[in-house]
Amino acid sequence: MQTEQPGAPLAISSTQKVEAERALAAIEAALQPAPQALALRWISALGTLTATKPGEADGDAKARAYAAMLEYPASAFSRASLDAAARKFRWFPSYAEVCEHLEAEVAAAKAQRHQLRRAVALPAEGSKPVGKWSTMTDEQKAEFEATMAKFRSRFASDASRSSEDRSGSAEAR
Repeated sequence: MQTEQPGAPLAISSTQKVEAERALAAIEAALQPAPQALALRWISALGTLTATKPGEADGDAKARAYAAMLEYPASAFSRASLDAAARKFRWFPSYAEVCEHLEAEVAAAKAQRHQLRRAVALPAEGSKPVGKWSTMTDEQKAEFEATMAKFRSRFASDASRSSEDRSGSAEAR
């Protein structure tokens, strides 16, 4: 990062910007919700590893209800996470407790995503600040339109992939 002049706006090199964009894309993909079947296997295993209270409702129905609501990445449903949860909860946990546990599992990745988003938002060294549309040169307008087209394309593919993932998990039910 460039910090040569006090009070000067922060900027990153174009190489750093490209690396940050690549890393951000990777972490965004890694943070996509896991298939419901994975969440169901994890929560069912947790039910086996923890005690249940006498007279508690059907465990399978509870596991299915939890799994349908848990939208965490696959990394949250790891063996290490299951082991930590089984050691943490003597009794089968409430939905809120499970969410709290899984949030802690993905907190570092979410913090990293936040930092990468901030880095990507920084201008590249040597780039000129963009003003109002009416004051932009034709070259700046073309660059802006190209960036927006790339964004729209990525957003549309991410949105369709996400809806396919969730509908695919709905079909598995």
